[in-house]
Amino acid sequence: MKKGTRLVAVAATAAMAAASLGMGVAAQAATRTVTIYGAYSAGDSAAFQDELNIAFPASSGIKVKFTSLASFDTDITTKIKAGQAPDIAMWPQPGGLIAQKSKLVPVDKVLGASTFAAIKKTLVPGFELLGKASDGKTYGLPVSANLKSIVFYNPAVFKANGWTVPTTQAQLESLQDKIKSSGKAYPWCAGTESGGATGWSLTDWMEELVLKTAGVDTYNKWWKGQVKWTDPKIVAAGKLLASTLLTEGNTQGGGAGVTSRFFGLASTQGLFKSAKADGACAMLKQGSFITGFFPDKIMAELKAKDYSHVGVFAYPGTPNVLGGGDTAAVFKSKFNPAVAKVAAYIMSDKMGTKGYAAKASGFLSPHKTFNPAYFGDPLAKKFTAMFSKATGFGFDGSDQAPPEVNKAEWSELTNWFAGKITMDQAFKLIADSYNQ
Repeated sequence: MKKGTRLVAVAATAAMAAASLGMGVAAQAATRTVTIYGAYSAGDSAAFQDELNIAFPASSGIKVKFTSLASFDTDITTKIKAGQAPDIAMWPQPGGLIAQKSKLVPVDKVLGASTFAAIKKTLVPGFELLGKASDGKTYGLPVSANLKSIVFYNPAVFKANGWTVPTTQAQLESLQDKIKSSGKAYPWCAGTESGGATGWSLTDWMEELVLKTAGVDTYNKWWKGQVKWTDPKIVAAGKLLASTLLTEGNTQGGGAGVTSRFFGLASTQGLFKSAKADGACAMLKQGSFITGFFPDKIMAELKAKDYSHVGVFAYPGTPNVLGGGDTAAVFKSKFNPAVAKVAAYIMSDKMGTKGYAAKASGFLSPHKTFNPAYFGDPLAKKFTAMFSKATGFGFDGSDQAPPEVNKAEWSELTNWFAGKITMDQAFKLIADSYNQ
C-alpha cells in the first residue's frame, strides 16, 4: 500500500476514534502504548502521567507513557534524526513544531474536521494559530498554557495606603504617581539580570505593551520582522515602557538598578518590605511562575492558602494577553487510532480535569471553556479568569524570533536601560539583526 493511501485510511479510522472521545474504545487484541515527549518539570510530569492513567485506564486498551526531555528543543531534534520520535511531542516553542511539519500529521486529519473545528472554538483566540504553518495547515494544538500579563501586588499594603487596583492604562499611570508621591514605596519592582539571558524580562515588557497598544495582528508581524522595531507603533510602546520603568522614582536605582537586579528573589522581595529605604515596591509584572521566587515566609503562606500578602490583577489595557504554552503534534510514522484518541484528549478542554489542574504547579488551560473549579490554587483560578476574558493571545515573541534576533533583543534592551545607548539606537540594532 502506498504511504499516502495508508495515511488516508488511518486518518479515517482516527477521526472516528477522536469523535468518540470519552465514550470508550472498541475491544483490542492487545494494549497499545502511546508515547509522549514533553518538557515538564518532575512534579508536573508525574501529575501529567497520573491524569493520563485515569483518562486511559487498562479497560481502554491504551497505555500512555510520558517522558520529559531535559533540553527539549535539542533532544527532540536529535531523537527525530535518529528515528526515535515518539507518537506525540509537545513543543514549548511552536517554531520547533513548525520546523518538523513534514514529519507531522495535520490536526484536522488527526481529529477529524468536525472535532478539530469544535476544539478550536473553545480556545482563547490566538492559541489556534500556534501550530499553523505558512502552507495554511495546522500541525499542532496547545495542551497547556502559562500567563505573563500579570501584575502581582501586596493586598495588605494596598489596603493600608488606600491604593486601588487599576483597570485602565490611565488608572495605572495615576496609581504610579500616587505611590511615588506617598514616599512609601517605588511603584514598580523590576529586575532583568539573569546571567547569559539577562534582558529577557525586558522583552516581556515590550511584548506586553505592543500587544496591548498595537493589537495581535501587528504583534505577530512584529516578532516575525514584518513590522520593524523602528515602526512608529513599536516606538510608541517603547516610549510607554520608558515612562513606566525609567521615569525617575518609578523603580529603585532607575534603569541601572533594573539591569543589575536579579529578576527572581531580588526583584520580588520588595513587595513584602515596609519601607522605601529598604527597597519597598508596590507592583511586579511577571509570569505566573514567579511565586517560586517569593521569600520562604510568603511561600509558606501560599501553601497554607493564605493570600493576605499576595494579590494579582491583569495588566490594564485591551483584553489581549501574553503568555506561552506547550503545543502537541502527532508524527506520521506513528499515527494510529490509539494515538489519535490520546491526542484528542490532551488537545481538548477535558485535559486537566482528572487531577492535573489540581496537582501541577505550572498548568493553565488554553481553553476559555475550562472550569476553574478544577484548580486547587486560588491564584490559578484568577489566572484562568484572565484568560477566559481575553479576546486575543500573543505567544512570547522573542522566543519565536530567530536566535540572533532574540540575542539582540536581550543585549540591546539591557544596554538601553543601563544608559549605554538610546532607545532609538537599541531598536535600530534589533531591527538590523533580522538581516544578519
